[in-house]
Amino acid sequence: MTELMPDEDLYNKELLRLAAMGDCRLEGFDHTITHDNPLCGDRITLDLRMDQKLIQTIGYKARSCALCKASTQLIKELSSGHDLIELQDIHNHLKLQLKENLPISLPNKWESFHIFQPVAAIKNRHSCVLLPFQALAKIETIY
Repeated sequence: MTELMPDEDLYNKELLRLAAMGDCRLEGFDHTITHDNPLCGDRITLDLRMDQKLIQTIGYKARSCALCKASTQLIKELSSGHDLIELQDIHNHLKLQLKENLPISLPNKWESFHIFQPVAAIKNRHSCVLLPFQALAKIETIY
């Protein structure tokens, strides 16, 4: 495993702050999906309220590690006004950048995903960060 520099702490303060936000299920959602990571046991349930094809808000319940919880919380905070195809584009970029151990650089407000940069060096943790995006891909098939 690659040794991390002190300022590249895997569980940095921002990641832990996001992970601590806690579950926030929605009432009156349009779609819900549960997705599991069979390798580590993480499970995420996403609730979406949609306005036609645009996401209004996302709620979730996470039985998962801090990486998955933080990723889900960021998606919850940033997804309003975006459609599922846009989120899959973000997913594909992030997945490639993690896989190739490239600097995480996503467009516009999605740049906050840079907090997962230390994960790039730990391949078996990529799926933790990507799990909520994988759940959203299941919902995308509805549209």
